[in-house]
Amino acid sequence: MRLKRIAAGLTTTVLLAVAATIPVCAAQISGKVQVFTSLEAVDERNKYQDSVLKGFEKLHPGVKVETIRVPWPQYTKFQSLLVSGAVPDMWLSAGMYASNQYVEQGVWKDLTPLINRDKFDLSQYFQPTLEASTFQGKRYGLPIAMFTDALIYNVELFNQAGLPEPPHDYNDTSWTWDKFIEYGKKLTKDTNGDGIPEIWGIDGIGHLDTVAASFGSFPFSSDFRKAQYDSPGVVKAYELARDIQFRYHISPTYQERLALNLGGVAFDRGVAGMLIDFTTRAGNYINRKDLKFDLAAKPRGPAGPKVLLYLNTINMINGGPNPEAAWELIKYLSRPDVLPGMAVYGYNAIPPTKDGALLFVEQFKKQRPDVDWLVFIKGAPYAIPVEYWRPNYGEVYNTVKEIGGQILNNEKDVRNGLNELNEKIQAILDKYWASKAGK
Repeated sequence: MRLKRIAAGLTTTVLLAVAATIPVCAAQISGKVQVFTSLEAVDERNKYQDSVLKGFEKLHPGVKVETIRVPWPQYTKFQSLLVSGAVPDMWLSAGMYASNQYVEQGVWKDLTPLINRDKFDLSQYFQPTLEASTFQGKRYGLPIAMFTDALIYNVELFNQAGLPEPPHDYNDTSWTWDKFIEYGKKLTKDTNGDGIPEIWGIDGIGHLDTVAASFGSFPFSSDFRKAQYDSPGVVKAYELARDIQFRYHISPTYQERLALNLGGVAFDRGVAGMLIDFTTRAGNYINRKDLKFDLAAKPRGPAGPKVLLYLNTINMINGGPNPEAAWELIKYLSRPDVLPGMAVYGYNAIPPTKDGALLFVEQFKKQRPDVDWLVFIKGAPYAIPVEYWRPNYGEVYNTVKEIGGQILNNEKDVRNGLNELNEKIQAILDKYWASKAGK
């Protein structure tokens, strides 16, 4: 397996030297390619992206790449371009939430015919990223950057509790949610006996859709016509999230976070043993020399481990003025000698390709060699998108946030609350599909 080759120490230098010999389709293209993109908070990332685009211009002297850089959120500006008819050629790089807003409107060009025409190799990508960047069988974008999650644990608190480190590999079937709770109990310390721990075992269990999936359930049927928030796996996920707060008292409640001034993430303060969170969170700790942490596999349920996936894609826009040049630029950005650097240096993300992901590990190892960054890559084959399309995305999201929040805050019974949530979500789905009938 390629991941094993990564673990064995395959160097990026060798990888990119090989990749540089791959021929690139030199289509006769010219004119301007207009790229809609984000204004990154870190200017070095913007500069790196610009340098990559300049590389494409050197390869195609007759082409000029023009960027429209917009700070987050970019949707208002993009919508105004669509309304005015002055659409750019492509969006680099769109998150799945952005893609989902326009996927039904036919804004994105299906790349499948171009992929087939040019025999573009998709086998380099992690399979979950390919599945996440399709809609109703159409490929609306190519992956450019991904973020996964893992268990982040405080090494010093583990040592103080006399606990062995949790497994870093996903082939350890003993690392279950029950074992995770057992660890959480042993890590939790209330030294003065006032009923409020000074050290919490667990700070969070991650996105509940991934937890539910590990128990074999998903909140929607595969055709998104039926709500399944009352399914056994979803119930288990909400029970787990609530029990660690109110039954076992090994994770702070919302009110305790406020009262103890813990902020949204207690792990930041060094008072929590375990936190499940995604790539960016762990990256924020790179310069925290006072915080000794490491990464481990997420616990598994009966359906196995399930890992969060956030995905950025390169989308071509229907009606763009220079589609052939835009496609050549997309292919260039997807090359094995270009894409890894764009993901790591341009977006501070993991490259979505099996070999390219090594660059992320190498770069982060330089800054924190004591952390097993490879864990994020090992979880990629088990990743599921959490920003997936669903009917009436905003209304569904707000409904889940409202009622789900009441359940997690112990204001509603889990089963009764999820039954109520399921009924409301089903009503939203029914209304949506009724509006589509006969169209």
